[in-house]
Amino acid sequence: MTKYWLPFLLLMSLTVEITAQEKAGVEKSLRSDWMKFENDKYTLLEEGATVRNTIYFKIETNRYPGSYLSIQSVRPFFVFFNGKLSGEYQGKAIFKTDSLAGVHYTTRFLVAVHQPDINTRDLKTAIIAPDEGSSKRYRLESEFRPATFFKDYVIISGLVIIFLFLIAMRINPKLASDYLSIIRIFSVREADDAQANARLTSSSNIQFYVICSLLLGFYMMIIIFHLPDEYALPLHFQGYSFWTIVWQWIRLSAMILGVFFVKILLIFSLTRLFGLKGLARIHFFNWVRLLLIVFGASSIILFVYFILRGQSPDFFIVFLTLVVGTLVSWIFIVFLKLNGKTEHSMFHLFSYICATEIIPLLITIKVLFQ
Repeated sequence: MTKYWLPFLLLMSLTVEITAQEKAGVEKSLRSDWMKFENDKYTLLEEGATVRNTIYFKIETNRYPGSYLSIQSVRPFFVFFNGKLSGEYQGKAIFKTDSLAGVHYTTRFLVAVHQPDINTRDLKTAIIAPDEGSSKRYRLESEFRPATFFKDYVIISGLVIIFLFLIAMRINPKLASDYLSIIRIFSVREADDAQANARLTSSSNIQFYVICSLLLGFYMMIIIFHLPDEYALPLHFQGYSFWTIVWQWIRLSAMILGVFFVKILLIFSLTRLFGLKGLARIHFFNWVRLLLIVFGASSIILFVYFILRGQSPDFFIVFLTLVVGTLVSWIFIVFLKLNGKTEHSMFHLFSYICATEIIPLLITIKVLFQ
């Protein structure tokens, strides 16, 4: 490892934190130059493609005199210049292009950035060139994120969900009123759960499962599009035009609908296994009811906030956390709701809830906050 120390110390002296910079400049992203190495050759990494551990890009420092190479990530990363280790960095590291040429005696570089499980939204590479005619600070170029097509998606998909819900209410107003009854979520009386005892796979109920899935997909797409770069979830639902965003919404909603049917099978199987016959319909119906009420109201708030040009990442993180908070609250609600309807011990009921709610909750946390 001794052979790495000399270039490491030299380049560390050239590395500065951008937070301390006051010099004006213009940032040019190098994202389109990223490459991957496979089959013994370097190939360009397509936009939206994922990469495991290492990205490569080429720069010629004589094209950028007096400029800086910026590499940024919230997680630690290693930088190599022409195969030689520069060092380990975290945050934003900046290398002066003229000094790089002086240290390595060349103006052409193959730069490699190594990081386990690279998040392509979080990792940023750019050339920062001086802008003598500007009195502003660094004008940092953000990811390509056009606001117009996403705004169109939010408005149109929101109207589609409202339209579908109005149709469902018109076809079956009694079932709709039962789904939207806040008081009945906490009710422990059988008489108040008449709809919960109906067949869960009836066409009327499936209509509301589809609407609930579209609503949750709509809610999550708004959040995913505005999460900070260190979150990996948006990598799986990227879109750069109106129709790609609509496709991602449909895909996410279909996945959520699939979760609904898996949960039906899980609840029916485990109620038989734990000897809790007759409670499956009550359990699942009230779970869907809670999702419709909580995320219906939350989606309205998100919609208004977005239309008013709200862009704070912290706001969207709060609403992502609301998903977990709602599922945690449901664990206590379902325990109290089912406890009065079974003669089994509390430990027996708790074991059932662990299998149907707590373990899925842990999986949900892992998926949302990866």
